[in-house]
Amino acid sequence: MKVKVDREYPVNVEQLYQIMTSKAFFEQRFEWGRVQGYRFEGFEQTAEGLLLKIHQPVKIRSDKIPGFARRFLPEQADLLTEFLWTPMADGAGYQADYRFQLGNVPVNVAGKMVLCSDGEAHSLQCTEVEVSSSVPIVGKKLVALLADKVDDALAGDYRQTLRYVEECR
Repeated sequence: MKVKVDREYPVNVEQLYQIMTSKAFFEQRFEWGRVQGYRFEGFEQTAEGLLLKIHQPVKIRSDKIPGFARRFLPEQADLLTEFLWTPMADGAGYQADYRFQLGNVPVNVAGKMVLCSDGEAHSLQCTEVEVSSSVPIVGKKLVALLADKVDDALAGDYRQTLRYVEECR
């Protein structure tokens, strides 16, 4: 399953990049979401680019999960969020390869995010996400189960990022 979403922000691309690669941005969002127990594993420049790695504990409510999926999903797991940011070759913005992994759940969520200019005071965030699984048959059902969650997560991410831009910059 693939999802593509474009979002606009009322800041220039350099400001948006500085926000989206700052610990303060993630700390504030976790505070708003009442997320505790998160940890930053990487916020460092590497030979490949700027690497951000964040772990956060996630409780999974099994009462909202169909029976076939329960054996694949633990009650609690660490959600790894990983971004590798690099400047775009033409110098017009930034791009990130990213992935999300929930414990040992056999579903892969990965994609690309591009930040580019949309005028002097606006920027665009173009996000492409692909959800897949290596488990035959049941994996397809798990991916379908996550399809709506990906759309909801991207919409929530936009709302929280826009809130941060408006309140904290």
